[in-house]
Amino acid sequence: MKIHVLICAILLVFASSFAVEAQPQTDPRSSAEALFVDAQKALSRGDSEGAETILKEALTKDPSFTSAIWQLAQIYESRGKLDYARELLIRGLEQDPGASWARERLAQLEATLERTTLAEARSYMNSKDYDKAIPKLSSYLGVKSDDPAALVLMAQCQLATGRPKSAREYLSRARAADPANTQAAAMISEIDKREQGARLEKLLSEAQIALMDTTSAGGEKARAALVAVIGEDPSNAWAKEQLAEVARVAAQAAAPPTREAPVPAAVVAQGRKAIDDSRGVLARSGRFVLAHLLLFLLAAVLCVLAIDVRRRMLRRSHPLEGTISLIPILDIVSLINSNLRTGRLIVVNTDSKGDIYFEKGEIIHARCDGLTGKLAFHKLMDLRSGRFFFHNHLPNVRHTITEPLSLLLLSMTPGEEREADLVRRAGREEIVSTRR
Repeated sequence: MKIHVLICAILLVFASSFAVEAQPQTDPRSSAEALFVDAQKALSRGDSEGAETILKEALTKDPSFTSAIWQLAQIYESRGKLDYARELLIRGLEQDPGASWARERLAQLEATLERTTLAEARSYMNSKDYDKAIPKLSSYLGVKSDDPAALVLMAQCQLATGRPKSAREYLSRARAADPANTQAAAMISEIDKREQGARLEKLLSEAQIALMDTTSAGGEKARAALVAVIGEDPSNAWAKEQLAEVARVAAQAAAPPTREAPVPAAVVAQGRKAIDDSRGVLARSGRFVLAHLLLFLLAAVLCVLAIDVRRRMLRRSHPLEGTISLIPILDIVSLINSNLRTGRLIVVNTDSKGDIYFEKGEIIHARCDGLTGKLAFHKLMDLRSGRFFFHNHLPNVRHTITEPLSLLLLSMTPGEEREADLVRRAGREEIVSTRR
């Protein structure tokens, strides 16, 4: 009896092992098909989001399963995600090029995409929301890359967002697709004018800075900078006048000192006679001057006042001015410091206005938007746009800064920390002033 039980147990073990080995293993396609069936059930229940998740999982199991690709494309199209539907149709056609219905659907989808995407891009551009218009135009150009109208629209967006180089590239593509496109040609011409104007303004600022350089190499730097300005703008009268003045000063410095010729004896004798004759005249003139001394003093005072007024008027001119975006404000401050200049640097942009006062190159006072001293100086150093003007005149101001420029620069902190520090310190100064 025991032997029979043992034999039956052995036979059951062999049978179960054989059954396990005979059971087929599930392959990726079978798993994908099973998930596809689950997705159809979800769609029948109206659960499109659940069907989308299941179909994505099916394509993870088998990326070449076209049934799941077509079904997922239809779901995306029904939700208005035309870009995603288009990508899936292209992917499905790569797996099954003979699916003519999918090719026709792709053409219809792309036509719809072209209309809606271009209309949305134009709408964003009309509201000047160029950052949102650019992705729409990129999507459109992904479907129709050689459309000159869309390329010109993209160039307009690039120009509006400060990317002239990218704008030029899109315009070049537009002209390549349509050589007769007058709008693209006009925009390229406008970009050329803008770039030339920016180059000329930068060269003028560099020339003004070079003219302030009083070192031995300053003359040659100024000459080279002025020549560059004339090369960019041959009709620039200011640069021509300054270049002539630089040449005149250089010629005077290079000219050897002249020796005076000996005076002939006859001329000396005539001079002595003239001196003797003039003594009587001088005596009479002296008596006349003494008699009218008050009038002469009054005339002298008037002359001095006229000269002083003229000097004050000249001091109002600013021999140095330019744009901060081309020449950083720190470079201007360093230049004035190195040349030991005395005067007032005015800095202006759309949000702020301030002044920095120099005495023999060192900063003695600064003010900006209600701040003074180092707080104002640090805020002015943060400006990245605007214009600057330097006056060769220093008004009477209180000294709020005593540190040299090198220590002022070391005390500067990085952007955000400096802004927070300015707010905190300004608040403390306001509290102290109210307590006083």
